[in-house]
Amino acid sequence: MEGECFAAARRFITLATEGEAPSIEDLSEALDRLILAYHLTPRGDVSGDDREPPDTDHGYQLIGERFPAFGYYASVDPSETEAEAALGDAIDDIADIVRDLRDVLWYLENSGVDEAHWQFRFLFEIHWGRHARDLALYLHAKRF
Repeated sequence: MEGECFAAARRFITLATEGEAPSIEDLSEALDRLILAYHLTPRGDVSGDDREPPDTDHGYQLIGERFPAFGYYASVDPSETEAEAALGDAIDDIADIVRDLRDVLWYLENSGVDEAHWQFRFLFEIHWGRHARDLALYLHAKRF
């Protein structure tokens, strides 16, 4: 499954940023495949190359225009039993996931498969994974 994470990343980026805006069903399926790809991706390793992806616009405005019916939602840290709801943003979730996945593809092109696998898993664990899980719940609620 070496290429599964990269195919899932490209699919999600394409749905989020190009062509006709996808249905909630298509976006939800692409997100599920992306999350599954995390579990199927080898751990990889850092290459030792100090180069980093360029800091680019994460596309919040573009994604907001593509998904005008998406917006804010309540989000609670499930590890807190007495937490108050925070405000999540589906547009920001998509934009942050896209930015992290673009970084992974940059590593694939510039540092190789091993580094890109490592970055895919690492970025899921520290950032886009939480956005993906929150977004999945949001899409489920909108869909059903």
